[in-house]
Amino acid sequence: MYKDTRVQRLVVLALLATLAVTLAVTLAGCSLLFGSRGESEEPAAIPERAIVPTFTPTPEGFQAEPADSAPAAGVVQPVEAEPAPELPTETPVPVEEAAVEEPTPEPPTSTPVPKLIVSIAGANVRNGPGTEYGLVGAVNQGQAFDITGRNPEGTWWQFCCVNGQQSWIFGELAATENADNVPVAENIPAPPVAVQQPPAPEPQPQPEQPQPEQPQPEQPAPEADPCAGIGGDGCKFKVRNGPLFGNNGGTEIKLQLFFIHGGVDGGQPQGSYFVVLMKDGVKLPISDGVRSIALERNQGALGPFNYEYKIGIGDIPGNTVAGNYVMYVLDGNGERDSQDFHFSIPEGQGEVWLEWDQG
Repeated sequence: MYKDTRVQRLVVLALLATLAVTLAVTLAGCSLLFGSRGESEEPAAIPERAIVPTFTPTPEGFQAEPADSAPAAGVVQPVEAEPAPELPTETPVPVEEAAVEEPTPEPPTSTPVPKLIVSIAGANVRNGPGTEYGLVGAVNQGQAFDITGRNPEGTWWQFCCVNGQQSWIFGELAATENADNVPVAENIPAPPVAVQQPPAPEPQPQPEQPQPEQPQPEQPAPEADPCAGIGGDGCKFKVRNGPLFGNNGGTEIKLQLFFIHGGVDGGQPQGSYFVVLMKDGVKLPISDGVRSIALERNQGALGPFNYEYKIGIGDIPGNTVAGNYVMYVLDGNGERDSQDFHFSIPEGQGEVWLEWDQG
């Protein structure tokens, strides 16, 4: 707006200056005309001049005439400039945020499998973390197995598998790899409990009844002593402790026998002995290839032993461990070395422990 007013002022001033010059020139011409010629002569025609606008700077303090005042004669009215069209305001286009690419998670690092390697020539493995548990089998030096658990004390390892089942081995019999975080095994079986055979009730004396005299039948000859006629020291083994029984579900008979010489070192284990076992007069299949081991003492649930043998339920008369049994000892030559020992096994109590002492 300020710029348009200033332009108008310049135009007005230019027109006024031009008008003043024109009047001066006209008056000068008239005086010359009238001074050189008589009054009868007509004045010479004054050629028309084109009005050329000039632009003179507007002096400070100049006030333009109001727009509604009448313009002077011969003054060109300036044309008011149209206001410049307003440019449309551009609406900023929102910049879409760049999609943040989620980092690809790294694949989890696989945990190494804990293993054990048997470090002795032959080691027994059991169905629980202790020598009181039954034997599952044996493993050899260099064999490797996957560890599946440990006992709370960390002294036994549970691993897979021997004879198709989870087994336990004493920790000092094997080296381990990646076994720092092995958890305590679930469902550790409870140790077997030694069951004392109840003493047989003493027979009560019956009052004597008078009997009519009858001829006495001939008495049968006394049973021959099985140890009679044996040379040397004869039948030297006798049962000193037992029998004790443990519950194994009644699926087999497991004999754990301890052959010792009680007069040597308080009970020195003796080797090369085995037994004969009969049920109801039927001899059970026990191989003479399994013998007691000299100077070896294994700790079982019912007591120490250096001889172990298992008989499956299919080889037991009646297909049950319950019943009456007779056992006697044979020496390294297969000759009898004890009297008959009679005992009974309760239902389900298939683990049997006896201590035979020759001292």
